[in-house]
Amino acid sequence: MPDQTAVIAVPAGDVAGVVEDRRDEILKTVHSAGSVLLRGFDELSVDEFAGVAEILLDDVVRKNGEHDLVEASSFVQTPVPFSQERKLLWHNENSFNHRWPLILLLSPVVTATSGGRTLLTDSRELLKVLDPAIVKLFRERGITYVRRFGNGIGLPWQKVFGTDTRLELESRTAAEGVAVEWGNGGTITTRSVRPAIIAHPLTGELAWFGQPAHWHPACLDDETREALIDVLGADDLPRDCLFGDGSVIPDSVMAELVAAHESIERSIDWIVGDVLIVDNVLSSHARDAYEGPRRLLVAMGNEHEFAERVGTETRRIA
Repeated sequence: MPDQTAVIAVPAGDVAGVVEDRRDEILKTVHSAGSVLLRGFDELSVDEFAGVAEILLDDVVRKNGEHDLVEASSFVQTPVPFSQERKLLWHNENSFNHRWPLILLLSPVVTATSGGRTLLTDSRELLKVLDPAIVKLFRERGITYVRRFGNGIGLPWQKVFGTDTRLELESRTAAEGVAVEWGNGGTITTRSVRPAIIAHPLTGELAWFGQPAHWHPACLDDETREALIDVLGADDLPRDCLFGDGSVIPDSVMAELVAAHESIERSIDWIVGDVLIVDNVLSSHARDAYEGPRRLLVAMGNEHEFAERVGTETRRIA
């Protein structure tokens, strides 16, 4: 159903055996419904969760500079750190990067005392509820993601890019279509122009694919936005985003984009042992504010890359 997440009931016990037996069904559902929740397992250990990922994914992302590993010996990750007092807005994972995962897996180990739901929106449906004029703007112009490192806020570039040398950074960013500008005191600014609407690499369906709500200052709460501008200035925020041609994305456009996501949002009320599998192109995800401890296991894989843009269309390579 458009306003529900597909659920497959599973028995407790042999987690790997169940997932192996139902692999085709699970993946078919993920790539049609956009997500599927496996419900009925007991709490999964890190190894059990890793086993599920290795069964479902053709290739597993073993390093991701945006996430921390749960254990040094495993590829299983934790979610991106973000204030539990605020809602983490919708995003298609790593859509600002040249290379990104097609499938995400999440499983709760500890559920929040209150809140902490994972929120999903159908990226195909978003194109239907968003103002056609805004869809046209994003389709034609894409998005420029601007990131500034070295101001003491956010992750260091060494962690994000997996290197501590300038030469390696410049080599990697050049290969991935990222412009780098070095500033004083070791600060750097990166700019990445990416499409906002793409064709699904398997089904060909058009879908929204981006995360300007993570980057645009209009989507910050008033207190955080004012504090950052007061300390750093409006032109030196840790993250910002523009249209792909460098023009400003008006706050009013971002407000409509946020409202469109909210209008089709659905939620997952976690039960320990759940496994949520998400098609990262067909679904964007978010997280409610919450109270108390909360711990999720995360894995991702089946990576794809952006190919060179041809006009307003973007092709893909596997």
